[in-house]
Amino acid sequence: MGKEKPSTKKCKYCQTEIDAKAKVCPVCKRTLKSHGCLAGIFSIIIVFTGIFVLSTAMNDGIQKEVSGVSDKSEYITLDEYNQVDTGMTYEEVQDIIGGAGTISSQVESNGYKIVIVTWYGNGTAGSNANVTFTNNSVSGKAQVGLK
Repeated sequence: MGKEKPSTKKCKYCQTEIDAKAKVCPVCKRTLKSHGCLAGIFSIIIVFTGIFVLSTAMNDGIQKEVSGVSDKSEYITLDEYNQVDTGMTYEEVQDIIGGAGTISSQVESNGYKIVIVTWYGNGTAGSNANVTFTNNSVSGKAQVGLK
């Protein structure tokens, strides 16, 4: 046989024993209506939204701090990276990306000038692309984390 539901309950505010079906405590006059599952779900959604917004803002802040780039238009995108081809000049690459980048390494020897230029990415913090120029012509490229 099933259990019978109790006929009374305690008011969660004044601890008085009251009718189990009461929505307002007859003693303290406070509403006893439960917010139920919907309030819990709504609270979880708010928390996750807040975490997402905060992590996105932090990621942008870290990327700006690491790169020294203050304007997002200076970041390289994956699409821009994919347009860079072997044989292009530095000026052609700069026109595609829209920024000068940062010289990471430069060496000159036996008539060869090799320069590695880094552009910071629009992806997660630390995303970037490196393009190697030999005598002002693209000879190699690599990227990590671009979007």
